[in-house]
Amino acid sequence: MFFTYFIGTAGSGKSTLTASFAEWLKDHELDVITVNLDPGVRNLPYVPDVDARDYIRVEDVMLNYDLGPNGALIASVDMMTGEIDKIKEEIADLNPEYVLVDTPGQMELFAYRSAGPLIVSALGGEGVASVYLVDPILAKNPYGYVSVLLLGISVEYRFQIPQVYVLSKVDLLEEEERQKILSWSEDFYKLAETIDKKFSGLRREMSLKIFSILNEMGRPGDLIPVSASRNEGLDDLYAMLQRIYAGGEDYLTFR
Repeated sequence: MFFTYFIGTAGSGKSTLTASFAEWLKDHELDVITVNLDPGVRNLPYVPDVDARDYIRVEDVMLNYDLGPNGALIASVDMMTGEIDKIKEEIADLNPEYVLVDTPGQMELFAYRSAGPLIVSALGGEGVASVYLVDPILAKNPYGYVSVLLLGISVEYRFQIPQVYVLSKVDLLEEEERQKILSWSEDFYKLAETIDKKFSGLRREMSLKIFSILNEMGRPGDLIPVSASRNEGLDDLYAMLQRIYAGGEDYLTFR
């Protein structure tokens, strides 16, 4: 089984992309299931084959432990680790080729607490990768783009699994905006030039220092533009994931 985890900031389009990519795989006669790991989500654009809410619901945690919404979300994600064997068994019973995992809407609950890496490790899989969604609204200016990129790299470092970077919801962008963001991902020095021209003072100095660090580390691979509503870029996403799965766990997205 090949596991793909969809990770991104709130509102970046994780659930919608999970739904569209699952349908795309099915249309290509591939065996796929969806897994929802968000115990607090109310509505999803797909019917999950395996659902964490069957074991833990935020509303129940709020009631049983007298917690507010934020505390209950944190507790629910942490408590999910105690149910992971049951979730894993459900997945194994279905025995698909591809498993698409929709992670909690609040990225920090999954990525930066111990529960996330524990869950990824426990579920295992023949191949494992993550898809990091870059929100196009945040990435329209160079300051936001660098910030989102830093988040993505920290997620990749946290999970230590191959990661694909996608520019999500490109249908919301004007063509000029889209090409500008993609040019930054393809040629990092264009990003540096934009920062140098657009900013001044402390913001400029800080942005250029961050750019220098990212450039020394080795930038992530080019962004894959994707629109879940138009099914755009899903073939490119599939091709990149296949290259990762074929290359094994040592495949790196950094160049």
